[in-house]
Formats: sequence, C-alpha cells, structure tokens
Amino acid sequence: MTPRRLIIWVLFLAIAAALWFMSEAVDQKAEEAEDRGNRIVSLEDPLNVQSFTISGAAVPKPIQIERRDKEHRWVLTQPVKWEADGMAVGRLLTAVLEGKIAERIKDPSGLKQFGLKPPQVELTLTDRSGDQAVLWLGELNPDKKFAYAAAPGSKEIWMLDPKVLSAVNQTVFELRNKVVLDFVVGQVSGLRLSGGQQPLELKRSKGGAQPVWQFADGAECDSEAVEEVLFKVHGLRTLDFIDLGINPELMGLAAPSGQVGLSFAKAGSQGLILGGPVPGRDETYLRRAAGGPVMVVKSASLAPLKAVTRFQLSQRRLFKFPRENAVALSVKRGGVVIKYAKDEGQWRRTQPPGDLKTGQVGALLAWDLGNLKWQKILDKNRALGLDKPQAVITLTLRAEGEAGTVQKKVLTVGQVDQASGLLAVTKPGDQRVFGLKADFIKSLPRPPLTDNKAD
Repeated sequence: MTPRRLIIWVLFLAIAAALWFMSEAVDQKAEEAEDRGNRIVSLEDPLNVQSFTISGAAVPKPIQIERRDKEHRWVLTQPVKWEADGMAVGRLLTAVLEGKIAERIKDPSGLKQFGLKPPQVELTLTDRSGDQAVLWLGELNPDKKFAYAAAPGSKEIWMLDPKVLSAVNQTVFELRNKVVLDFVVGQVSGLRLSGGQQPLELKRSKGGAQPVWQFADGAECDSEAVEEVLFKVHGLRTLDFIDLGINPELMGLAAPSGQVGLSFAKAGSQGLILGGPVPGRDETYLRRAAGGPVMVVKSASLAPLKAVTRFQLSQRRLFKFPRENAVALSVKRGGVVIKYAKDEGQWRRTQPPGDLKTGQVGALLAWDLGNLKWQKILDKNRALGLDKPQAVITLTLRAEGEAGTVQKKVLTVGQVDQASGLLAVTKPGDQRVFGLKADFIKSLPRPPLTDNKAD
C-alpha cells in the first residue's frame, strides 16, 4: 500500500469514528429527552421536595406534609400535627419522581370517564425554589394493569404503573409515624419507670460505646439490661390514634397504670403515661407526657416494661469484658483439659486438636461467660462441692491498650445447692459463692474420646 493510500484510509477511519461517536451522542441525547418527556412530574429541584399535599375525591381531608431540615424529618401539618412516617414518605416520592408514563391516550373525549374530573387523588409537590408540579390520579383501567393520570392543562391521558396510585393514595394513619416515642437510645441519660413492683429511677454516669448506669442510690446497674429496656420503649408502635373524644378518666389516663420518663444528655425530656385496657381487646391506652393524641398499643408490648425489677437491672455479671478481647479458653473437667484459641477471628479447639466446627463450642462458651449472671448469693458454709469442683474454666483476654499482655478470668464450678437448686460457683478475689441457673453446666464441653489429662 502506498503512503498516499495509507493516509486516505487513516482519514477515512478517523471520519467514520467521529461520525459514530456523534451518532452515539445524538442517540443518547434523544434517549435523555424521551426519558424527561415520559416522567410523571417535572420540577426544577426534584431531589429537594419541600412539601406536598394530597387531596381529591378519594381523600376525606387534604393531607399536607412538610420537610423539617433542622430536625431531619418530615411532619404532618394537616389534617393533624404529628411526625410523618419517613419510610412511607420516601416510597411516595420515589414512586412519583421516578415514575414513567407507560402509554398515552391523545385527545380523550373527557376526563370524567377516567376518574379524573374531579381527580380521585391530586398530588401537589413543591420544591425549595417554590416550583410546583401537580399530578392527577384517576381510576384503574379495566384490566387493572394501569392507572389513569393527567396534569392540569394536559391534552392527553397518561397510563401509569398502578403502584404509583397506591403509593400516593395513602391514609393519614399510613403516613403518620407510628413510633410511640421517637428518641435516640444513646442520648438517654436518665430513666424512670413506675407501675411495676417498685418505682425505679436510673441515671447514666458515663456515655459512649460502654455506658455506665446507676440507680438513684449509686448502686451499679447492668448497662446492657438498661439498654434492653430502652430499646423496648423505642420499639413501641401504635395500632391506632385517637385525636378526638379523649376522656382521660375512662381511658385510665387520669390515674395511670404506669409511667415511663426519659431525660437526655443535651437537656429535655420525654415520657409516656400508661392508661387502662381498651374494652374487649388485648390493647392498652397510652399518651405522651407532653400531650397529643391517645395511642393504642398491644398490652403484651407493655408487659415487659411493667415487669422490670431492680434485681433484673442490677449488675450481677460475674465477668465484664469486651467480647472481642477473648483470645483463649480452657475447661478442666475430671482431670481432662480442653483448650480453645481464637486465631484471626476464628475459634479452634487446640487440645485435642480440632477444626472450626469444634471451635464453635469455645466461641459460644466465651460469649456465655460475658452474659453470665448470678441469681443468688449462696451460704458458703454449705456443702457445695467447691473443694472438688465439677469444672474450672479459665478465660484469657487481650488487655486493653497493652500489646502482648493478657488477663485471665477463672470460674470454679461446684455442685447444685439442694436448698435453692442453683449451681455454686466462685471466682478468685471474691469471697462470695454465687448461685447460677443449674443448666449452665450443660453448656460446658465434655471431654472428647481421646483424653488429655492435666499435668
């Protein structure tokens, strides 16, 4: 091939490539324009909707929801004032802002036959700039595969996925936040409970990843148990709201069956007033201490709160340690020693040698030791078998902030106390004999067939 012909071919290929890229760009722009043309709504700032209103023939009372940026939440402002369900709002906005027109009916004879005059549902969106978009939603088509829709001034009927209609046509109850008390568990600094066996008042003296809780008299609480109570309060959900016709006496709110009070590190407080039972139903009335509507909850969801005792919340753990710091474990039973070690996050049995499956026993036991709570202090003068223990457990921990150093925690397991039915155990440095639930002994590994006698 001559140099001249080679140059011509190179120029030809370059021109062809340029035309191809131009064609791709034109096609992409055409697809983007078609995509914009098929969107249900058009807003200047669709990602920052500031408020929306739902009205129409199928909506008994107009519903208005607004964004509260400082509080990072949505709130209902009409027909009632309450927090909005963020998930429900998110589903609605996603369905509308990402929804596309599937088919179009041009020059329809009238809107009424499609359920659009008046519209069954009218949605008005307003963004931060004040720009608005209005969507009318009508009935489903005969085979219910599409929902009819239109916009003011449009000369055509749109056919949409019916999921758009169901996402928008929600009731006030569906859009209301059903969380009975909305708070952040980690920010609670005080807890008051009444209505159980005895009133309880607790305060948090230290926050962070390992909080410290105390009773009002200074006695230490089991912080994990306290947080479990807080999560139970946080998990309460209402089954219904009563905004009108509230009668505190008939609902048991004038003489409460119990109360929950929360205070927060950054000031402020919240609380609940627990009322009486809903007639004929396994439900209970309650109300926020600050007022507002009466809510109805399952009575079973309140039972754990009313049953909380000081004993349950007291610090009764035999060992307190970060679970991730456990690195080795040994159990001596009948002169046989079984050993486990954690390597790269996985537990293995090292004596006698085993695999990851046999190591699971050690992993579970290390976890159980962190949860182990005594039920009663036993009389150490009784015959409890601690001179000839059933088992001796040694847990090795990596010391906090000290590379290469370890700590050991030892538990000596005796016999079951006949008087209480509890298993007697002791630990070094403590003269008390602790009574555990007797089934703890069943969680200890048994010697494998090949014995490893202790030295």
